Amino acid sequence: MNEIRKDYLLDRWVILSSKRAFRPQPREKKLSLAALDKTCPFCPGNEHMTPPTIIQKPESGGWEIRVFENKYPAVVKSIRFEQKLEKLRNRKSGYGFHYMMVDVPEHNLHPGFYSMRQWKLWFETIKDIFSREAGDERIKFIMIYKNHGIDAGASQPHPHTQIVALPSIPFLINEEMRKASEYFNFEGRCVFCDIVEMESDEHVRVVLENKYVIAICPYAPLWPYEVWIIPKEHVPSIQMKEKTANELLNTLRIILKTYYSALDDPSFNFYIHTAYLRMEDHVAESYHFHIEVFPRLEKDAGFELGSAMNITTLPPEDSASFLRRHIKD
Repeated sequence: MNEIRKDYLLDRWVILSSKRAFRPQPREKKLSLAALDKTCPFCPGNEHMTPPTIIQKPESGGWEIRVFENKYPAVVKSIRFEQKLEKLRNRKSGYGFHYMMVDVPEHNLHPGFYSMRQWKLWFETIKDIFSREAGDERIKFIMIYKNHGIDAGASQPHPHTQIVALPSIPFLINEEMRKASEYFNFEGRCVFCDIVEMESDEHVRVVLENKYVIAICPYAPLWPYEVWIIPKEHVPSIQMKEKTANELLNTLRIILKTYYSALDDPSFNFYIHTAYLRMEDHVAESYHFHIEVFPRLEKDAGFELGSAMNITTLPPEDSASFLRRHIKD
């Protein structure tokens, strides 16, 4: 296949090139890790090696999840918030907060093998951080993401998640919301709800589906085996019904476990796209919470960086078929 496809929503095109098709190949196995590493700042007993704890669960005794400020933060709240608008030179102070969340005490536990209790605690703690930031009107958006493995940018092997509270809405999120708003104004419906309905009907790009959640390889993927996990219930933000949240987390767990087994534990990233803290206009009706996950099996090079147009070497229909066959529950 050689085809150029447009994203469902964004003015973003990708090239699908079967002549450069990626095939999973045996790769060197990663070094096995111990359950506890005495030199790891995220391991129990090494809490003195990180900034002070902000959130810990349980609050006393041995922790199961722990949150503190990133030692090397992208943004900080210790500076005054200012912004200046000048011709060709608009800027804001780097105000915000960069949270580091250690997901589990075990140094070597892959996210695909977290228990559902651990995933629920992870999601609950993220919502706690949202509540913590909600009172600061200077914070406009909270970005949640996970880097796993060196190729995905992880500087520590111990499982962790990063959450960044920002004074502005990132470009990609803002563009997604703008396009979703345009679609809503024209169609009177949420575009993501329509994506869910269309992909469920066609089924060729579906990886997993149940009453509450659908996981798809998107029509115009940036990466081979990229998966979007979308609640079927229309939810704009991280606040959702417990059953929906549980099925969302379980689907995420299954996808990551399948990556581990079927793709030989690749580096991966995932991030959460959620509406901003104080929704205006009709964002609540037009925008739809979802998680985007992708293994880092390829690297962007000159064409991708110079054109902002990815060459994806595996059609999403093939990615979905491969993942369906190798699902690990």
